[in-house]
Amino acid sequence: MTLILDNDDVRKAIDLDECLEAMATAYRDLPEGRSVNRPTTHIYTHHSMAGASYSFKSVEGAVERFGTLALRVTSDVVREETYNGSVRLEKLPLAGRGLFLGLVQLYSLENGELLGIMPDGVIQQTRVAITSALGAKVLCRPEAAKLGLIGTGGQARAHFRLLTHVLPIKTVKVYSPRPEHRQAFAEQMGQADGIAVEPTGSVAAAIAGCDIICTATSTSAPIISGDMLEPGMHYNAIREFEHDETVFARADVTGVHTQMGGIRHHLPPGADHLPGVRQEKPRDWSVYPEIADFLSGRAPGRANARQITFFLNNIGTGLQFAAMGHCILKAAERMGLGKEVASDWFLQDIKP
Repeated sequence: MTLILDNDDVRKAIDLDECLEAMATAYRDLPEGRSVNRPTTHIYTHHSMAGASYSFKSVEGAVERFGTLALRVTSDVVREETYNGSVRLEKLPLAGRGLFLGLVQLYSLENGELLGIMPDGVIQQTRVAITSALGAKVLCRPEAAKLGLIGTGGQARAHFRLLTHVLPIKTVKVYSPRPEHRQAFAEQMGQADGIAVEPTGSVAAAIAGCDIICTATSTSAPIISGDMLEPGMHYNAIREFEHDETVFARADVTGVHTQMGGIRHHLPPGADHLPGVRQEKPRDWSVYPEIADFLSGRAPGRANARQITFFLNNIGTGLQFAAMGHCILKAAERMGLGKEVASDWFLQDIKP
């Protein structure tokens, strides 16, 4: 049988501690050759809407000990928009009645069958935050109590939940260029037990005096520079575009999610650029240890309390979806969530 889940099912099935351990296990297996990834690929075409492009994203990865391969795909219409002087990449909800399309498909490594299908929304936000949280556990000062958070969207909310889950954070200062967004975030997320959430009027105000800072935005222009980082800070970025080059020079210890580097972009022949295509800078990613290196003991973390540490959660990988998907699928089966359909619907007697 193939299990079909919706976002509500996924939300109910997620156990943060189980997912943290599964992801850490998958990363530790990676240097041993027991997990595998492929770089994320985007393919673009022109779109009938002015200033927009069609984008299809795909990535996959497998974790042998979980017996699972995950394929994550999104089918998007993207457009760059400017707000308050900041250029942001926006995905437009044009599918169905104002909706988006993103799927995670889980396959058995034993017999090749399709085990499950789920939307990527909840799992997508959570898997990025789990990787950031694992990076913070190995690079941040363990007594870190104050978080400066830039962003108020889904990624920011997921990072709030995970960073406060793994660190003894008592105060969060948050900034968004939209005052109503940062105020709403503070009111909603401030309901967490023992955590005070304070909206601030600038990036500088949000990060000043913090033990850990996190940018979880859709900006296309840098908002963090090296001179903003204070001794002892840990900085977590989820996109290369959120900071400038001086951050690398300022940090005493730098780690990245993956040495595979940036997204592979594919445009129509003759097209040098399309709206919404953000090309990462050429970089030798091999000089930075990966999260897998820190977790497997191949790379040292923070050496003292005054070091500045930096973790760039540079691009997503299929391994994340395989590890989390495995946890979610098993939990959903135990809890009786979702709908089962016959696997025969997806099988054939013709050799592919």
